[in-house]
Amino acid sequence: MAYSPELIAALLEQTDIVDVIKAYIPVTKKGRNYMALCPFHDDKHPSLSISPERQIFKCFVCGTAGNAITFVSKYEKISYAEAVRKVAEIVGFHDDRLTKEAFVPKKDPTIEPLYNCINDLQKFYDYGLNIPEGKVAKDYLSERNIDESQIKKYKIGYALSDGRKTVEFLLAHGHSLKSVEDIGIALASANAKDANAGRLIFPLCDPNGQVVGFSARKLKKEQDPKYVNSPETPIFHKGKILYNYHNVKGSARHDGYVYVLEGFMDVMALDKAGISSAVALMGTSLSSEQIALLRKLNCEIRLCLDGDAAGQIGMMKIITQLNAAGLPYRLVSNPNDLRDPDDILQESGPEALKEAMSHLVDAMDFQINYYLNVKKPETPDDRRRVMLYFIKFLRNIPAGIDRDNYIAKLSKATGYEMEAIRIQINKKVVSNADEEETSIAVDELDFSRLHPEKVLGKRLLRAERLALYYMLSDSRAVKRYEDEIGNFYTSVYNSIANYIVDYKESRKEETIALPLLINDIANSGDEETDTLVSRITEIASEKYYPPYSDQGMKEVIEVIQDEKEKQYDLEQTAKAISNTGGDARKAAATLKDFAARRKERLKRNIKKE
Repeated sequence: MAYSPELIAALLEQTDIVDVIKAYIPVTKKGRNYMALCPFHDDKHPSLSISPERQIFKCFVCGTAGNAITFVSKYEKISYAEAVRKVAEIVGFHDDRLTKEAFVPKKDPTIEPLYNCINDLQKFYDYGLNIPEGKVAKDYLSERNIDESQIKKYKIGYALSDGRKTVEFLLAHGHSLKSVEDIGIALASANAKDANAGRLIFPLCDPNGQVVGFSARKLKKEQDPKYVNSPETPIFHKGKILYNYHNVKGSARHDGYVYVLEGFMDVMALDKAGISSAVALMGTSLSSEQIALLRKLNCEIRLCLDGDAAGQIGMMKIITQLNAAGLPYRLVSNPNDLRDPDDILQESGPEALKEAMSHLVDAMDFQINYYLNVKKPETPDDRRRVMLYFIKFLRNIPAGIDRDNYIAKLSKATGYEMEAIRIQINKKVVSNADEEETSIAVDELDFSRLHPEKVLGKRLLRAERLALYYMLSDSRAVKRYEDEIGNFYTSVYNSIANYIVDYKESRKEETIALPLLINDIANSGDEETDTLVSRITEIASEKYYPPYSDQGMKEVIEVIQDEKEKQYDLEQTAKAISNTGGDARKAAATLKDFAARRKERLKRNIKKE
């Protein structure tokens, strides 16, 4: 949910970013800007720059940047919409729209009937739990110590055993068979019946709390499978939701953490033990959309999947994803206890569960424990691979007790002597050949240094960066970008350019107001928001770029077109070499052709100059 662009524009027009930031931290004037100790990292020397002229802030150490609203959102760890109201309060901005619900874009007319249908279905499941037939479900919940307050909080229900009654109810309330089918509970037919019939119902909500699907648990032994989950529908996409996310958006920011669990019964178990900031994956994988949701919480992720092999393997996979996303996280580790959180609660009580959830380790600890307790490497190749994997991390740990402890664990897991591991750690690394075997003859040609992602020229980066600077300052540059460039090679710059083009299409001003552009990005749901805002403020703050001119833009376009041609040539050469099947002679011939084309391109550039 977001406020309308017009309201944000009116607020930011009356907002002085210096006054807003001064309400939180001391600032000092330095030239045309203001400086402060950055509150977003352990800052010893003022590195947060505040520009009253551009109405933006930027830390040149940790990279955090944005407008006045962004600052408040990050400082107070609250949502962007909440920060809008806070900024309005600080600057004395009054508008009736602030007291009403946040602006909600018009819903797709084909989707609206499905929300209406599923909301009525949710009411019917709630009704089912509270009639005599629902006693079987109530008894089960009582056995699992789920009380009335949790039933209401999680909207738990029951589907009547006669599945035709569910469909009859929805049809009687004006919903079509097509809508019944599209919410995923029955096929549209004359004999349609509820696939969840006779089961306990757990509603699944989107990040705003709207029910979009269900997970239905069996209550009788003869019912299979154990759970029936909603299929993918126009409103339900499993990879885009986290169970209980809508309930923890506020508490997680306040607590500074959120537990990520495997199932929704685990979420309720933690809630029973007094830990309310918990979400569930309903599986052992994490999608990019779910990572984006976790990023928005701006807190530590505490990952805890089941103690069985599948859960621990899932943890190992998610570690890689969280590392790539740059999110702060720790892992719950209880190597000698294979129970899931709900089992711990039922068997040992809330205090035992709280104790188990407090056993937090970093990724290094968890991964070594995994190879010690879950999947011990068996073959010599496995042991060597595991040992070399950890060596690169151990090199970054200063010599001392912590490193020695890790070495001892690694020795136990792999069978290598501790001294042998120490020798490997201290071994001077000349290249990756020390830790990875070279397997094909083409490697000897060292083509890796020509890989397009690794040799993205400084010339291209500088040209794309200057083009963005022009686009941020002059609408003529935006038009020339659309007509003559179309897209940038560098992905982050390409994303920024797309936001600039969208900005110009929705507003007719000649120049771009940076705070409003930042607002557009902040409300987009883009998981790269922080990176994009950081780059924009960085480029906009450049002191040494020349002002826009048609000739300057022409030169930038020529460089970009030339460099993109070179990158395409590199990519095609890389493909050609990969298709040589390891034939060093063919690969060398391909490289020779590439060098000849590169020489011709250089000659062409000299003639232009």
